[in-house]
Amino acid sequence: MLPISLIRQTDNFCNTGITENKFTKRHNSFIASLPLLALLYTGPAQADQQGSDDAVQLGEVDVQSTSQDVSVPSGTSSDVITQEQIVNSGALNLGQALSEVVGLTPTTTGQRAESQLYIRGFNTQQVTLNIDGIPIYVPYDGNVDLSRLLTTNIDHIVVTKGLGSLMYGPNNMGGSVNIVTQVPTRKFEGTLSAGVTANESKLYGDNFGMQLSSRLNNRWYLQGGVATSNSNGFPLSDAYTPVAAQPGGDRLHAQSENTNGNLKIGYTPNASDEYALGIYTVNSTKQSAPYTGNTAVTGQKVAYWDWPQWDKQSYYFIGNTAVGKGYIKTRLYQDNFINRLNAYDNANYNTTAKSSSFLSKYDDYSMGGSVEFGQPLGVSNFIKLAAFYKQDVHRETSFATTSKPYDSPWLNFKAHTESLGFEDAYTINPLTKAVFGYRYDRHQFDQAQQYTDSTSTAVQSAQVTGPVGANNGQIVVTHDFSGTLWRAGVGLKTRFPGIKDTYSYRLGQAIPNPALGPEQALNREIGVSGRIPGGGHYDIAAYWDSIHDAIQFVTISPGLGQNQNVGTATNRGVDMTMQMPLGNKWMTSLRYSYLNSVLGTPGLVATNAPKNTGGASLTWFAQAATEITADLQASSSRQSSTNGLQPVSGYAVMNLMLMQKLSKQLSLHAGIYNLFDKNYALTEGFPMPGRLLHAELDYKF
Repeated sequence: MLPISLIRQTDNFCNTGITENKFTKRHNSFIASLPLLALLYTGPAQADQQGSDDAVQLGEVDVQSTSQDVSVPSGTSSDVITQEQIVNSGALNLGQALSEVVGLTPTTTGQRAESQLYIRGFNTQQVTLNIDGIPIYVPYDGNVDLSRLLTTNIDHIVVTKGLGSLMYGPNNMGGSVNIVTQVPTRKFEGTLSAGVTANESKLYGDNFGMQLSSRLNNRWYLQGGVATSNSNGFPLSDAYTPVAAQPGGDRLHAQSENTNGNLKIGYTPNASDEYALGIYTVNSTKQSAPYTGNTAVTGQKVAYWDWPQWDKQSYYFIGNTAVGKGYIKTRLYQDNFINRLNAYDNANYNTTAKSSSFLSKYDDYSMGGSVEFGQPLGVSNFIKLAAFYKQDVHRETSFATTSKPYDSPWLNFKAHTESLGFEDAYTINPLTKAVFGYRYDRHQFDQAQQYTDSTSTAVQSAQVTGPVGANNGQIVVTHDFSGTLWRAGVGLKTRFPGIKDTYSYRLGQAIPNPALGPEQALNREIGVSGRIPGGGHYDIAAYWDSIHDAIQFVTISPGLGQNQNVGTATNRGVDMTMQMPLGNKWMTSLRYSYLNSVLGTPGLVATNAPKNTGGASLTWFAQAATEITADLQASSSRQSSTNGLQPVSGYAVMNLMLMQKLSKQLSLHAGIYNLFDKNYALTEGFPMPGRLLHAELDYKF
């Protein structure tokens, strides 16, 4: 089960005039909507069944045929998180929905107030994030704030670790996350949801979602919706020790407003072909709570930031055309990202007289596409050929402040990546299969600019280097020993440095490095999965990843550094999961990850890499309509900075959740998160929420 508490550290929003009165009024309107949902206590809607169980396959990536059901990609350490699991857990955003996948380490980025994840020690820059196979990671630095992406239109999420398919495209050195959106199967269907977040004495948040869809006829379908998640901050644990920048009680400057919208129009001319146009939008503002650590020891200053704008729009086309017994899948997209970050002088967030203060804006976009051809070759091989192209454009400026009373001109950066690859799923015999492939990637910076001096009034071209190519290859073998599936594989995958890696001055603390090259991981893994007598199942995987020419920030002089390709970093570990029914009324699950992450530079330590993480849950099926789950999350200590000066203590947090079916269509989901009000953090100096209650009504028709 997934903790709601992770939301409130990363759902912190900016200084855009959100007042207590405005927020209280909005909460009251949402509370009023809860009994309206309860009035929808009707019988089941007529199911005018259209479509089929594999209707969502258009958004899949690792599919071996045109009729394969949704499942974990074969031969890889992967997880599929279903819509039912997301709803039952109370996860409102993608960061929460992924928080308990074994091998994934959820984290917050402190001052940036972002929810991110690490996959087996690989950070979000080394992992690709996709919607229906379309890459949506931000052009400038490759990151996406996962708490901005709400979950209401998700059918399922596929998380691939290490040896994921080469068909995910370039830069998936450490794995991939693919969000597969919903597709209707009936004449009319939809969901409504409304919820609130509170503690014993105060209301802190609300959320609302509506998804409507229809199989208009046997050829056309339409699906769309809107979701909101708003926060007025969160309570700190009673065990939190106050400091000057943050007294006890409520977390300062931690409000948020977040709205997602989606629309998809699909055309299915026959039983095998499908084409869809999609739009996905995010409109957000967020605040950044102040740092609470010891600045004299850590060197991290208390900053006063907020984001009056964090907007994202994705427009895409996906097509699947049957060719014989195979297919041609086409993806085209444009992904826009507009971001404004303000840095102020003081805790009032109202002056910009210091030279460290700024009012900045990004106006970025990515555009590109891919074509994939899949076809059986004889009875033993399924061949895939694919071509990928992606162009990234970053534009930035800073507006007038008291210390700089003029707008700076825009800086422009452009880069593109192109790839060609193939993959073959080879059936050696009925019990043994192998998947092997090769992909060649090429990356080039097309334009880079910089200011001519510290006044930032004129622009000149910055150095760009020629194209850089990289080879990627992989082989994975699986064998079924009497129902126990063994897998082993090795892969070579590349990540090219992003625009920020190469050209950012980091507010005067870094020197650009146009000669920065790609980093490349050699992934090795062996795993086994199977059934346990009594109806349970397990999965165990051991891995060893070596990252050559690892990109790391190297100190050149006090207060000044540079991203360089240095040494060989390694991630070694074990992931284990087990689920087991206990009679007819109980279900237990265990999860554990061991990670030993070592950077390639002597004296530097890996960040957000706890050696031990895990948890356990126990679900009681009290009645056919009632489920109660107790879930424990635990982690050992970690570091928040590579110099080792910002340690984070380990923690164990208990959550208690209820799912109650009120009718065939209406259900109540409630949870107490951080039940024992523990004081803990994922990033040093940025405490997580204390005890919170979240309750939500969900209606399906």
